[in-house]
Amino acid sequence: MATTTSKIVVNAHGIAAAGVNAHFTLLVDGRKVGEGTVGTTAKDFVFTPVLTADAAHKVQIQYDNDAVINGQDRSLIVNSISIGGKTISPTAGIVSYDKGALDGRDVVKGQSGMWWNGTLVVDADKSFFPAAPISTPAPAPTPTPPPAPEAGIGAKDTIVVNASGIPAAGVNAHFKVLVDGKVIGEATAGTAARDFTFTTDVADRVAHKVQIQYDNDAVINGQDRSLIVNSITINGNSYAPTSSAVTYDKGALDGKDVIAGQKGMWWNGTLVVDAPASDFPGAAPTPTPTPTPTPTPTPTPTPTPTPTPTPTPTPTEPGFFVARNGNDSWSGKLAAPNAAGTDGPFASLAKAQAAMRADATIDTTYVRGGDYYLQNVVWLNGQDSGVTFTGYGNEKAVIHGSAQASVSFGLGGARDVTIEGLTFTGGVANGHYVYADNAAGLTFANNTLVGGGYGITVQNSANSKVIGNQFDRTGAEAIFVKAGSNATLVSDNLIRNPNAADRGDAGIWVNGSSDVKITHNQIENSPEKAIAVGSVQTDGSDATYRATIAFNKVINANLESNDGGGIYLINRQQDLTGHTIVNNDVSGTTATNPTGQVASWGIYLDDWTSGATVKGNVVHDNIGGVFLHGGWNNTVTENVIAGNSGAQIGLQQDVAWSGWKGKVMSGNEIFGNVIDVREGMAVHIYGPAGVGNIHNNFYSSLDPSKDLFDVWPQVLAGGGKGHLAEWHAAGYDKGSVTLNPGFVNPGAGDFTLSANSPVYGMGFDHIPYDDIGLLG
Repeated sequence: MATTTSKIVVNAHGIAAAGVNAHFTLLVDGRKVGEGTVGTTAKDFVFTPVLTADAAHKVQIQYDNDAVINGQDRSLIVNSISIGGKTISPTAGIVSYDKGALDGRDVVKGQSGMWWNGTLVVDADKSFFPAAPISTPAPAPTPTPPPAPEAGIGAKDTIVVNASGIPAAGVNAHFKVLVDGKVIGEATAGTAARDFTFTTDVADRVAHKVQIQYDNDAVINGQDRSLIVNSITINGNSYAPTSSAVTYDKGALDGKDVIAGQKGMWWNGTLVVDAPASDFPGAAPTPTPTPTPTPTPTPTPTPTPTPTPTPTPTPTEPGFFVARNGNDSWSGKLAAPNAAGTDGPFASLAKAQAAMRADATIDTTYVRGGDYYLQNVVWLNGQDSGVTFTGYGNEKAVIHGSAQASVSFGLGGARDVTIEGLTFTGGVANGHYVYADNAAGLTFANNTLVGGGYGITVQNSANSKVIGNQFDRTGAEAIFVKAGSNATLVSDNLIRNPNAADRGDAGIWVNGSSDVKITHNQIENSPEKAIAVGSVQTDGSDATYRATIAFNKVINANLESNDGGGIYLINRQQDLTGHTIVNNDVSGTTATNPTGQVASWGIYLDDWTSGATVKGNVVHDNIGGVFLHGGWNNTVTENVIAGNSGAQIGLQQDVAWSGWKGKVMSGNEIFGNVIDVREGMAVHIYGPAGVGNIHNNFYSSLDPSKDLFDVWPQVLAGGGKGHLAEWHAAGYDKGSVTLNPGFVNPGAGDFTLSANSPVYGMGFDHIPYDDIGLLG
């Protein structure tokens, strides 16, 4: 049977969690041919399996280490698959996504973002695998024996550096690897940790100095570039950067400013491993290379992706077309009218919907540029499962709503539908541009939605995705996830001026849905909340659990309310929620009348919100910082809470809504936070003494003579308010210290911690500032 060597190229990148990026295995017809671990920058992974020629094969990209860790959601992004020089989009008709086990059970259309473990399957026909042309081989030359190795020179030596970086101005940390002062390779780290492999020949059974030299340290606009070295492995022997064999020669490699080795290289300098002779035995055979792609020592960075919404690629797959110059009596299979004017695209979305129902081989409609005025809703039901309506290339297709079509796209009973790359405008204030109920697996990506009422609403529609969209002045919520839309992903959306008509609620509102991920969004200028999650019924009918709110940027919330928050959680079901709020930046949360009775907080855990973790957030320049209202067993740790004009931290037992109910506040741990009191109060407590265990925090800009702590009904030595010594005397904040945390530019509102902040040596984790906000 003839065989062929096929070149398969997977272009991919990933979103890391806990410093580990996405891993995938490449299979062909279920047989492993290679694997790879991606970085945050897209790159090609090349595989060359030998396969049966002139036969169809299934090329399978299997993502296998999905996880959510401390609010970081690991994901694999596949941009393209090339087989034998033919490039295939992950959304092509021959690609499917088998979620979970590769068993053919939970199969949806192919997509770029692999948000769950599973396998992208390319059904590649035999044209992708042609037999190699037959040629007469040239006579083989007589081999020349290799020269004998010199004495003391052995097999290849392998050095693996596992590292990541913190970029500045879009440029990440660069390093060289040297052995005994001689450069053997170099690399640029990404924000996710990965292995960089280098090979060299050095003298066997002799000690050597292995040196990792960081050489482009800089602070640019408050961003402090740094290199993080996790381990150095020499011929299989691994060293931690804090090993006694490792030193850090800061500045020039001259032996003058030398300290103990450390993981974070905050300055230019060299980690030096004094590797003994036993690390270079020279006797072990060279390992047989595996198909696993090895990162090149000097990876070329891919340019930053174009900001959302991403234009839809010009189609190469079969589809129907809709155009302003179309005709519903034509076939719809041409992108433009033919020269004779006898065939071309359709004129209406409704005709394209009917055509996809009638032709099982076509499930995509491309909407060409121009204005489309709807008189009736485009309603998709179970007959339309698996279809896609998408813009055509860079053309701008604008869907205009109307009073007759208060919903532009409606979905009921449909599964695995994609609406992508369209612009919606002209909707009515009480309507919806996109409304889904009793659907599942939906994708709304890279759309633009302007004005109208609700932007995108998903109800009873689990496993859906709202990603990469732009919203401007929607009348109500830009994104509403409600009533059983579990495991929905809301990511990378830009939302400006939401709730422009109803002036209430939130830019993103999640209610009655669990395991929802809200990540990498930016919400600006909200009348009330920017992001709101939780339940408003006390009977548990809209209970909401395990939401992840991570890497979002909230700017100017609560502009027209005196009771709200930038990130707002509510829990009238009164039990433990398991919510995680991690690595967000919240600023500008204010109030309509700041001189009146105000409950306005950057992060607001309202009405018995319990069992939540608030970690690694930057909460600054709001009225209040972080507030706990009636809840228990919450953890607030390692946040930067600074420059807020009210209290930096607040706790209140009494829940005014319907009177006090629920448990006494207890088990709330507030520790390890950087609390800057250049404005406002430090801590406000309204309730029993045990509402929170406040300890081991880092205070800055705190005048010890001022009454910056407010406690009621307990009293401090000086009354309801007191200064730091009185606060400590009452038993609060044991283990806390006052220090200068080393903010980059607090006068300009930049509360980024500098690389040499003392809190890093006291257990405070680095906040990944550059990863907060939109992915683009």
